[in-house]
Amino acid sequence: MSARPLVALAASAEPVDDVSHIAVREVYVRALERISGCAVAVVGGPAPYLADLIGRFDGIVFGGHQIDVHPSRYGGPPRLAPADPARDELALEVLPAALREGVPVLGICRGLQELNVALGGTLRDLPGDEHREDVSQPRDRQYLPAHEVRLREDGVLRRLLGASTVRVNSLHHQAIDRLAPALRVEAVSGDGVIEAASAGSSCLGVQWHPEWYAGRDRVSTAVFREFGRQAGFRSMSSRGMNSWASGPMAQA
Repeated sequence: MSARPLVALAASAEPVDDVSHIAVREVYVRALERISGCAVAVVGGPAPYLADLIGRFDGIVFGGHQIDVHPSRYGGPPRLAPADPARDELALEVLPAALREGVPVLGICRGLQELNVALGGTLRDLPGDEHREDVSQPRDRQYLPAHEVRLREDGVLRRLLGASTVRVNSLHHQAIDRLAPALRVEAVSGDGVIEAASAGSSCLGVQWHPEWYAGRDRVSTAVFREFGRQAGFRSMSSRGMNSWASGPMAQA
């Protein structure tokens, strides 16, 4: 049996009984295993060694979290809010290293924002509740598609989805302000919020949450399958193989 691509999944600091843990939501792991066809290694920050070892991985994923990137990381105005400096450090060190090494990247929600900051962009707070979840609803309803986004005509997502607009969920109160020079816009909501960006075909960040319905929603499935395809291609290439047609994604 062919080896699955190995991907690193960034974790965040979580206090449990006053003891610090590193944690990720299980839905990210399952989407990467079942839809992307990858093996997953959970990595906590700041992991100072990881940027030097990033070439050993076939992909890296930064998912969402309730805690924002600290504004000092992009020159934003100071504010009183919870912080996760270890996660910030992990993102700022590892994401540029991954791009330099050609390691496929998938950023989700905070992960898109981290990608933008790591490459020199800034963030902003969004006014109102238009992009936020309705917390009075059950969790599964909070993650249902909430609004349309328009896809860039010559973009990665347009090619994957074969549509000019798609519906996505929306659970965020921050967004990209100034886009990093190395990124290009992939999707925009009706009110002008950047909802996805890319840096080449193997680096994609989306503001929505495809992990929640990765096996049922066609947009979400396409995002994870494409990441698995890119990770599989790198895995096979790094092993000196000329084709990855027999790899884990071949039967997806």
